[in-house]
Amino acid sequence: MNIRPSQLAHIVSQTAQGIIGQFMVILLMTLLLQKSGFSGRTLFIWDVCGITLLIHRYLNFRPLHRNAGSKDQRYIEQRILRYNVNVFFMGLLWAFLFAQIILYSSKELQYFSIAVAYGFAGASIATLGTIFRVYISFVFPMLGALIAVFYFQSASADSVAALIMLVGLGYMLYTAYKYSSHFQLMHEKTDRLRESEMEALVCLGKAGEYRDADTGDHVLRVGYASYLLAKAAGFAEQDAETLMYASPLHDLGKIGIPDSILRKPGKLTEEEHLAMNKHTRIGAAILKHSQSRVMKMAMIVALSHHEKWDGSGFPDGLSGEAIPIEGRIVAICDVFDALVSCRPYKECWADAEAIDFLRQNASKQFDPRLVELFIQNIPKIKEFSLRLEKHESATGLHPIIQLI
Repeated sequence: MNIRPSQLAHIVSQTAQGIIGQFMVILLMTLLLQKSGFSGRTLFIWDVCGITLLIHRYLNFRPLHRNAGSKDQRYIEQRILRYNVNVFFMGLLWAFLFAQIILYSSKELQYFSIAVAYGFAGASIATLGTIFRVYISFVFPMLGALIAVFYFQSASADSVAALIMLVGLGYMLYTAYKYSSHFQLMHEKTDRLRESEMEALVCLGKAGEYRDADTGDHVLRVGYASYLLAKAAGFAEQDAETLMYASPLHDLGKIGIPDSILRKPGKLTEEEHLAMNKHTRIGAAILKHSQSRVMKMAMIVALSHHEKWDGSGFPDGLSGEAIPIEGRIVAICDVFDALVSCRPYKECWADAEAIDFLRQNASKQFDPRLVELFIQNIPKIKEFSLRLEKHESATGLHPIIQLI
């Protein structure tokens, strides 16, 4: 099962709406059946089972409402499998209710139940079919039992009503299936476009690093580390993901720095340092006219990731919380990865040495609270680095693209 990001977002939103809607229907049907003289035992079974299934569905999907994008594929598949089972039993419950209506109620209520069944069948195919293709497990138990009862059980059922129902059911299934197929195609196109945009951003970030380093994977590691640190700092999921794709552009302005300075093997002069420092403003100038949410955040990061907590950074000498938090986050992630990475002109530091450096410079160069949050997430960062080296990719996309 390969669930695409836009499908997962659709699942989460439709689950919340569906739970509320079905809860209201359960209550309304209970009142209607009570007025029609149904036994208390039948209504008790209906209410208890229906509400239990809805509670199960809510508990199953609750973790996805907050952190849908951060869950791995196996976790999502387990949740969806439970959802399928839940939907199957909900279908059986509706089949039981409609069978009771057909067997023991007046013809007016029977026709009303057919209308309700059509409504639920259409909604389940249009909504669930676009994601899970489980309308067989939901619609068929419910309507199959209804048709069987009409043909073989109910003395009050007539052939005209049965024929109308069969024709209507066939047409509804056909049109709903066509709709769900088009909706599935729309999901695929939307996600391909989103993936292409994100890959373009990652490639642009690599371009900024290409002239200054052996590998562009530095920007990918900084991107993922920034995502984790943003989440730890209290960012919403969407904002953390935006920073993940914005942060690789932090050194984009280096494309405007001459090679004589950027690739100089020795120590830079004071004039060269000043020229190098201009890469923050160059990057911000390149990005400032974009209306994209990611590009706007990338501009903030490009301009502020060399500011220091004590005010001694550049380009504006900002200090403390006057520095945008996005810049403070990327500054820590960028420096740590640079320290532990091996380059032709420097040896890589051990993790413990890099951690000591961060702690020694907390309240000087870095936000002290963010430093401690970053250190707590180092095991996850190292795990991602290992995945990046092995190029593990189930979809053919770069590993950072699969995080959302």
